[in-house]
Amino acid sequence: MTFRRALTATVLAAGLVTAVVATGAGAAPAAAPIGSGKATAKHSICGLGTGKKAKGKPIKIGGIDMLIPGVDFTTVGKVAKAYFDCVNDNGGINGRPIQYILYTEQLDPAQEASLARKLVESDKVVGIVGNTSFAECGTNWKYYKSKGFVVLGAGVQAECYSSPSFAEVNMGPRYSNIGAAQALIRAGIKKLAIASPDTISAYADGGPALVAKAAGIPVKVYPTHLPVTDATSQLIQMYQFAGDGGGILLDFTPDTAPAFMKAAIQQGIVDKVKWGSSTPIANTFMAGQFPQFDGHLWINQEFSNVDPSVGPDSALMFQILKKYASSIAPQAFAQMGFMDAKFATTALLNVKGAITAKSYNKAVKGLKNQKTDMLCKPFYVGALPYHIPNNFDITVDYKAGNVVLKEKCFAIQATDQAITQTRIWEKKFKLNTG
Repeated sequence: MTFRRALTATVLAAGLVTAVVATGAGAAPAAAPIGSGKATAKHSICGLGTGKKAKGKPIKIGGIDMLIPGVDFTTVGKVAKAYFDCVNDNGGINGRPIQYILYTEQLDPAQEASLARKLVESDKVVGIVGNTSFAECGTNWKYYKSKGFVVLGAGVQAECYSSPSFAEVNMGPRYSNIGAAQALIRAGIKKLAIASPDTISAYADGGPALVAKAAGIPVKVYPTHLPVTDATSQLIQMYQFAGDGGGILLDFTPDTAPAFMKAAIQQGIVDKVKWGSSTPIANTFMAGQFPQFDGHLWINQEFSNVDPSVGPDSALMFQILKKYASSIAPQAFAQMGFMDAKFATTALLNVKGAITAKSYNKAVKGLKNQKTDMLCKPFYVGALPYHIPNNFDITVDYKAGNVVLKEKCFAIQATDQAITQTRIWEKKFKLNTG
């Protein structure tokens, strides 16, 4: 940038004063709004990228996130809203802003059912985005199917991946735990102890248990009631089973995992076993809190490493968090919310004609080959009886307060026929190869 400077000297009674003056022609231009510009291979934008606020009639989108003691899934919905705020500051959906309505539920089926109906029938949303819960998929999938809705969310329980009503950007605890078990077995463990919340243990822990058994490795599952009241006693039991050099796989969020990690430090067993984990603890906040685990972790990360240098979507997420959700640290849950909203925005912009629940959800089903640097392979939905678009991922570890890559993208082991069938559909319909 070229600046023209003029030096003027004026002799005053007090002495000689000099001033450097930049001309108006050489003034630095104002920074471009976040998410504005033209989308390129190196630059991601929010929606239309116009840099102008949308002022038309709002388009309503809803979401439901679980919030209970020991688990806070609202980060997903809050980041989805932050992304939509960025879209609204960049022209919205052809001039119309997105109004995102987020409800929380307390693991109560009656409440979950009521909130879904409130969104669809009272709030009149055209789509549902950002749902995350231990049980909401099972409660509401039949209702969503009856209304023609396909939820873009982040799944936990089996119905999130076995019904037509959900297309999740994550692979969920079962498949993430499978990936962690694969990594631990590659690292040479001889026994494996696994712990998940008791509400999802049968589903989440069943997958890695199958992986261990197929490899001839003894395995024991420890269903864990939340909130945890005595992490030390449980961890000692797991260590006694796994033994020195064995593997302990923890499947908890950053609200619960620290209790076990602190217990491991207090008991002096951090370096005696290999520690596996599902995705949620893959964030710099946790890495900074637990430097003792540096080099001892095999965390299955369902997305790219949380780093703005990974690619344009990752860089945009960091910018969006800073401006629209500054209280939320960059993390896997933020990636989930970002992608949910990103793909929903693409579907909205793909609608030809009036945006209704019918036209939007049809556009969601039409999504395929949606590329993002946050996933090993492109995202898709399709008119399928169930959706598991995220089935390749990476392994990460902690190092000096950062989350670092340990293993590049690999295929989640097809212990379930659903994964085998998913990969057949991907090839047949070219869902993620465009």
